[in-house]
Parts: sequence; C-alpha cells; structure tokens
Amino acid sequence: MIENRHKKYVAFNSSFLSATFEKDTGKMAFLGIESGGRNRDRHATFNLLLPSCGATSSIFKKYKPSVCEVTDNSFIFKGENGKSSTVEFTNDKNILWSIDGITDKDILRMDLAIKTAPPTVWSESVCKKKKKTLKSRNPLCAHKTKYSLPIYIHFPDFGFLKIESDNDGVYCVEEMLKSAERNGLGLGYGNYEYHTHMNALHYGSCAITFRSDAPSNRVTLRLTVLDEIYPTLPFDNDDSWNGLKRCWMNSFTLNRKHFDMGDNICLTGIAHLSVHMKSDLLQVMGEDKPVFDMVRRVFENQIMNGFLYGQVEDGEVNFDYVGRKKTNPMCDFIDSTPGSVIATVGISKWNMEFAKRLLPYAIKAADFIMTLDTDKDGIFEVPFPGDYIAQEEEVGYRQRNWWDNFAFGHKDIYFNCLCHRALRELSELLYSLHREKEAEKYKAQLKKFDNAFFDTFYNPESTLLSGWISRNGKHHDYMFTFAVSMAIDEGLIPEDEGRRMLLLLLEEMKKEGYGDLRFGIPGNVKPVDPADTIDWPCMSDWGQYENGGLCGMNGFHFLSSMYKVGLDAEADEIFKAILKTYDNDFTHSGLMPGYVSSVDWRTKNGVPCGYNYLADNYYFLLAAFTGKGRISHPAIVR
Repeated sequence: MIENRHKKYVAFNSSFLSATFEKDTGKMAFLGIESGGRNRDRHATFNLLLPSCGATSSIFKKYKPSVCEVTDNSFIFKGENGKSSTVEFTNDKNILWSIDGITDKDILRMDLAIKTAPPTVWSESVCKKKKKTLKSRNPLCAHKTKYSLPIYIHFPDFGFLKIESDNDGVYCVEEMLKSAERNGLGLGYGNYEYHTHMNALHYGSCAITFRSDAPSNRVTLRLTVLDEIYPTLPFDNDDSWNGLKRCWMNSFTLNRKHFDMGDNICLTGIAHLSVHMKSDLLQVMGEDKPVFDMVRRVFENQIMNGFLYGQVEDGEVNFDYVGRKKTNPMCDFIDSTPGSVIATVGISKWNMEFAKRLLPYAIKAADFIMTLDTDKDGIFEVPFPGDYIAQEEEVGYRQRNWWDNFAFGHKDIYFNCLCHRALRELSELLYSLHREKEAEKYKAQLKKFDNAFFDTFYNPESTLLSGWISRNGKHHDYMFTFAVSMAIDEGLIPEDEGRRMLLLLLEEMKKEGYGDLRFGIPGNVKPVDPADTIDWPCMSDWGQYENGGLCGMNGFHFLSSMYKVGLDAEADEIFKAILKTYDNDFTHSGLMPGYVSSVDWRTKNGVPCGYNYLADNYYFLLAAFTGKGRISHPAIVR
C-alpha cells in the first residue's frame, strides 16, 4: 500500500517490497526486498541503497520536481523543466519506473549499500563473454563491468531483484567506489595482501548506472522482486526448510574484480581451496532458473582459469601460483589440487563437452596427487611435518588446508579424503569415456588407500580418527568431527563403526555444552594444543573460530554422514535447528574492519567469532540433498 502521510516522503510497502521516495527530488531514498515474503521487519528496516545517495534519475540532476502527484498505485514527479518521472507499483513485487525527457546517456543511478548486504549482479552478457574466450585477460585485472539487461541483483539474506527495460538499447555499468575518508588497512596490521584488493567492499559503495548510447526520450525500467531461488527439494518440505531457501544463493557471491567465487568475496576463487564445494552445490541446481545457468558458466570459466594460471608443470594447482612460478616443494593451500579435479568431474554432469576440455589438466593434477604417496603405503603425504605450525614468513613450512588454523601435516586426513574422492570420481569419469587404462591406474592406488586408511588414522585412545599424523608418528586427535564424517561419506569406514563414532561425538558435544547445535557444527570437540594452532588468541583460543567454534560448512559432512548411517531423527533435529537460525538471523555478515566479528563462526553461546563473510558457511545446505534426499553425489542433474 502507498503511504502519503509525510510532507517530504511518499512510500510503498508490501510483504516483498518496501520503497520510499523523496517528494522534492524524485529520488528513491529507501529500498528493501524480501524474496520469501515472510513479513520479516528486516526489509522495511535495512536500506539496500546507500543513504544520502539512493537511486536518482538523470532528469532531475539540475531541476528539482515542482509537483509530486500521488495516486492509489503510483507517484508522478513533474519537473519545472517539463520533464517527468512516473513510479508505478503494479503489484506487491513490481515497480515500473518510467523517465521522460532524457538527454544524457545516464538514465538512472543506484548506489547500493555494501555494508548492509554486499550484492552480486548476474547477467547473461558476462557469462557469454566468458564462454567465448578462456584467456581474455589476466584474471587479476580490475575493471568496470558492463551488463546487458535483464540483470539479477542478489542481496544475500534478502533475495533477488530483477531489473529489465522495454528499451533494447539500455544497459548498465557497475563500478566499485572506494571511500576517500575511510581508506587504508582495516583488517589487522598483517593483512596487507589479498584482503586489501577489494577495499571498496569494506569501506566503499557499488554504483549501478543504467545507460543508453542511443537517444531515447522515454525509458521504462521494471524492478521485480523474485521468489527465493533454490533447487527443488527432493522430499516433502515444510516451513522448517525456509532457511535453505533464503540462504542457498549466498554461497555464490561473486568477487567483482575477477568474476569468480572463493570462500570469501574478497579472495579470488581461482585455484582456491573451496572450488569443490561450489561444484557440489551446483550439481543439484537444475536448469529451470536462468540464474543457475549463469552461475555454472562463471564457475566453468573459474576452473579453467585455475588450471591456466594456477597449475604448474608438475600438476599442482594452487592459488599462490597465479601469475607466479613455483618456488616451494608444495604450496600453502593444498586443497585446491584435488578440489579442481572434483570440480572438473562435477562440471561433466551438466556440461560434458566443457569437462572434456578440462580433462587433460585434471589428469595432470591427479598424477601429481599420485606422487604424494612417498612411502608407498597408499596414503598421501604432504611435505609439512605436522609437529609445528610456522609463522607466515616461514614459507615452505606452513601447511594450510581448509582448516588453516591448525598444523595439519604429513598424513592429513582432510586432504587425504579429498584426494581419495578426486581419484575415485575421476576414474569413474574416465571409465564412462572408455578410457579404461587411465582409470585403472587410479583404481589401483585407491585399492591400496582403502586397505591402509583405517589402520593409519584410527586412534585407539579416543576410538576415533585422528586429524593428522605428524612425521614423528604422533597422532593429533582433538575429536575432529570432520575426520569421522568425511571418512563415512567416502565409504572409508564401515557404517556401523561410523555410527558408533558419530554417537560418541554427539555425546561429547553435549557434555561440552554445545546444546542443540543451532549455530553449526564444531570442527573439534576437545581443545587443540597451542603447539598445534596459530599464535593469535582472538582466533586460536578454545571456543574461538576453528578451535571449537561452530560453522555451517562443517555441518555438510556431519549431517550427510548421519543420514548415511541411519541417524535420521538425530540429523533432522540438528538440521532444522540450524536452518531456523539461518532463516531468522543475519548469516551473511558482509566484510567488516576486523576479525572475530563475523557470524560465519559462532561460539557455543552464539557470539560471533568469525573470519569475514565465509561463503563456505552455506555448504551444509547440500546435506538436504545428499543426506536427507539420498541423492548420490555427484548428482545426475539431467
């Protein structure tokens, strides 16, 4: 309904859309959307536009409106120069914004409030451009971005806004704008590398300008709040699954400079350690929604660039090699090599031809993995001793898998489970392509691995699996939940034994006071020895961040494995408790100046102790499909 009770403002509000306009400027001063239409107050409270800037039509740059006429469903702003702007609300999700008397190329400018909800713009034009050429530019170059319409703007935690025009010549340009007043480092004295690349995401704004190169006296833009975008659930669902619907697309927030998806919108996703998670999520996204196809196209280009720019001669794929030569025996972020292989197989499920183009690179990466079984026992060893965590400057002696707080090294269960999956899925793909000889090479290694895995990682003292075994033979076991659950998901331990281990972990979590796990799953249930973690109290003390903090990412394997061993009731209870949090709370915390303020990690009491908007936080949502939905993974989408 339209509200016209104030002398300066006129407003519209529905369950899906809130918008306020200034009568004396014709400017949209407030925009809020709620794709779920669940009558939350947030869309009428948090402005998605930058205050003081808002959204302004070009016709009133010099001349203010002299008249604001209000009808039952529209506002008409008439300028003293004879120009006019009409805003019509055709239903509770739509705005028709018509602008007459345009003389500039610029038609309308929207300044988006990044701090509230860092948005991602999806457009077919960017995807097509990427699809045509794979070496169009160095992926580390920055640029403004031009989009054809329609565009789909995703505001995490709020939803999607589609913007289209009835004029064929209208397009839009997105530009990141730094704040001159708040420039400089804001993420700690030592964070002078990757996190500073996207400074405008910390302290600036994002301007989207709609333009037309050809003269056009009248342009109409249609703004539509879309329904929540998520894959069709493979089971009957009720409102308890609303958290999945609201948060699914939060995983794919784009890094604007590079147009890829890392674990974080600040870090490039090229050859990064979370690429396999994006691939997993994409495999259950069908072809019924245009945004899904756009995400897949961007992701395909991302993986190719990872191979082109981040793979060195011996086959390793690593973020640290982008634009540089290999200098270390094995670089810091070791997950990206098996992750890139897994992603290649994942891509084959929706685009086999593209996957075939990637296959030589994936085979090269898999062959590198094979060389890591240095003692020929079937288990892969990494060249980090595991009994000491080096400081950042001690290059070559610091291991970093996804759990980068800890001194994982030598025989690393997280890395080994990923490598096992990479070789298993690659061999299955090769068999399907009738390349049996290559597939058999990996199958032979997998057989040795399977025979050695349990005896290698089983710790009789805890009756669980160790996180890693250091070069001196010591087991490092802090009741790592992912050590057990990843192994169950990979079929590396019998289901009855896995069930016993999971029940033991649940019992210990209850003793430690983790309650209903509404904020996620802790990576470890017992405190990590200071010798095995980084020396940074705010990120390493017990209960903080990875050392006992709770995160959604870790919920994927844990929940999926619980369903696999028949703990359905227990898994449902935990899953729905987490989803209730993700439905009602802000879970996309944006990028802020400093650590341990982000809600991607929480203490057991729900206090933020996180990283800086970790997109991997939403990986647990996949368990609805692979766990509860019993979809074998990789999924067959079509």
